[in-house]
Amino acid sequence: MTEQLRRLTAHQHTILQRVADGHTYAEIARELTMTEKGLQAGVRRVLVKLGARNAPHAVHIAHQAGLLGHRPERHGDHAGYARHVRAGEDPRECPLGCHAAELAYRASRRAARTASKTSSKLPRR
Repeated sequence: MTEQLRRLTAHQHTILQRVADGHTYAEIARELTMTEKGLQAGVRRVLVKLGARNAPHAVHIAHQAGLLGHRPERHGDHAGYARHVRAGEDPRECPLGCHAAELAYRASRRAARTASKTSSKLPRR
């Protein structure tokens, strides 16, 4: 597994890091100045190199190997907020702080979208 992780290029590592940070493909593509199709192809190459089934699985593999420097923003150690909701449980009662973490995550994503929209409306020189 470590050999597979070492085979990631710097660009592929950047893509994986952005996915782990919770950015959408559109946001990542815009930040890396590439098309979404190109980004999706890059993600597929990362999945193949890591032997992952999907992007969250690739992030999990990378975290387990210590490739990514920080923990995922959303509930990497247990089922998480959405799982509580699907199970009919109250996420506010979770001792791991799912409700507060979800509210903070949503607020940060909302702020990022607002900032992205604001910066895209600035006049070009």
